[in-house]
Amino acid sequence: METARYQKIISMVETIYALTASGDWHAVGEMLTEDFRIVEAEGLPYGGEYLGKTALQDLYTKVFAFWEDASLDRHDMAISEHNAIVMLTMHATSRHTGERLAMPMCEVLHVRGDKFSGITPYYYDTAAIARATGTLSLA
Repeated sequence: METARYQKIISMVETIYALTASGDWHAVGEMLTEDFRIVEAEGLPYGGEYLGKTALQDLYTKVFAFWEDASLDRHDMAISEHNAIVMLTMHATSRHTGERLAMPMCEVLHVRGDKFSGITPYYYDTAAIARATGTLSLA
């Protein structure tokens, strides 16, 4: 991979995390393809598929219904021509139990050209999230 492409993807990742943290949803939408897609694990209270330029905003709206003061600490990042893999720790306080959670996870940000075409998140323990939010079903 060319150095310029590598640096471009790193910059894109840093920018989209900053924009989502600030809630600048219009600018976030400009970084996404029309067919942008996020699929959250079905075991999560906000599990399912989120599509289009408002997908991240739609997901964040659902996430913050369950969590207070959610934040992400970014650790390492691996870059390829079409993906950026970001190692994270999600921190949040459950609105259901008041429990403070620190969840290791990673997100694969899929890159097409100069935009993101999707995100695939992987959580260390989706059951811990479901328990903390009161949505764990044992049936």
